Amino acid sequence: MTTRMFTLTTFLLATTSLSAQQYKHLTSLATFKVAPGKEAAFVNRGKAFVPVLDKLVDSGVVLAYGIDVDMLHVPGVNNVVFWADVADFTALAKADAAIDEFIKSDPAVMADLFAMSDPSTHSDYVLRAREEAHRSAPAGAMPVEDIDMVQVKPERMEEYLELFRKYDKPVLDKLVADGVIYGYGLFTEAVHTMKPGFVWQVTTLPDLGAKDKVRAAFAEASKKQPDGERHMLDKVFFEMADYSSHRDDLAVSVVFRAK
Repeated sequence: MTTRMFTLTTFLLATTSLSAQQYKHLTSLATFKVAPGKEAAFVNRGKAFVPVLDKLVDSGVVLAYGIDVDMLHVPGVNNVVFWADVADFTALAKADAAIDEFIKSDPAVMADLFAMSDPSTHSDYVLRAREEAHRSAPAGAMPVEDIDMVQVKPERMEEYLELFRKYDKPVLDKLVADGVIYGYGLFTEAVHTMKPGFVWQVTTLPDLGAKDKVRAAFAEASKKQPDGERHMLDKVFFEMADYSSHRDDLAVSVVFRAK
């Protein structure tokens, strides 16, 4: 996001130009649990994948890739994520084939990564962006990913998405257009390996301080709603989701490239 589910996370977003970003991409994630203090060494070893990923970006197979590291340390959870954005499963297959070929040519890379992490917790996921918008990020950017995860009742998913599109999306779109954030995405699993209904909202920030501006924008939007509407919305959202599942996460993309 997090794994907690994802540092995604994530997860995890392609920052193309605002006018060209309206695809609904897939994000492939590989998550690892690395001991606190060992993250830098782990990431440095993981950078062995950068040349093959750069070729995939240059050829148009991969839209973006990165390595995210959790900013918040929680015992027992995966805290480093390797991710790649692709347009569809055909592109994902091509990317996987190229990465597998690289691993076969240099098997020590994965051996070293698993030696520096807990292989028993390693997990892979494929998410689909249900809504998203992005603007270009400067070269060398290391965005902060602000991640919100909740489990929505499967029968209420479409209603949840419609409310997001009506109330949250306009605020986020303006934040992108105004240059406050690099982008955002609302994700669900494309390949369901978890209990159905998990939703990840990922806001890609230039820095942690931008989170204050995002909060202020939503507070201002709430003030403009008719009396009682926000209370009604809070009640509806609470009814649609299992809020005991709700988790937040913050991660930094220490490796990041978008086409």
